[in-house]
Amino acid sequence: MTLLRTALVGLLALVLGNAAAGATEPIRVEIVEHGIYTLDVASTVRDDNGINQNVVSNICHVATTTMIPMKPHLTFGFRYRVSGTEPDGDRLVRLTKVVSFPDEVTPPGAKRPLRTYKEVFAAPIGIVGYIGYGFDEPWELMRGIWTVQLVRGGRRLAEQNFTVIEDPNAPTPRRDSNSTCFQMSSL
Repeated sequence: MTLLRTALVGLLALVLGNAAAGATEPIRVEIVEHGIYTLDVASTVRDDNGINQNVVSNICHVATTTMIPMKPHLTFGFRYRVSGTEPDGDRLVRLTKVVSFPDEVTPPGAKRPLRTYKEVFAAPIGIVGYIGYGFDEPWELMRGIWTVQLVRGGRRLAEQNFTVIEDPNAPTPRRDSNSTCFQMSSL
């Protein structure tokens, strides 16, 4: 009986070990840095909602803050890292960037007023990425709480609130030797 029990325990351990090896880990997102950024815009396309989509490079973190001065061409957001595993072993995860404006807006060319803006993209697992929003147009300059989120399948994975303030005396952070700069890869 002891031999049979030992064999069953060994078989059970083998089955459970194999199941654990093939298990997936839920997708998570960690915010690793937030605040004000500078960047270089290579090209811009206005989408159907009237929002500019920029292809950017040379992204530099210049200030860690959630208080954002309401100034033209200022960009704010966060860097993040995706972790976990997909059941199919894919290293890219489809995420949705959601930006909630303080008030309803109607950008030029928009079909209807917007309270939120959404953009779907693929993010690599294990690599630090960046999402943000920049004041490219006069209509975007509005005080209040702006919320930037990463969502997957209706589940919020990351969120950062930024309070945009109107302060003409607020300095505009600039790139310097203390800035943390990085390039985005195009996978």
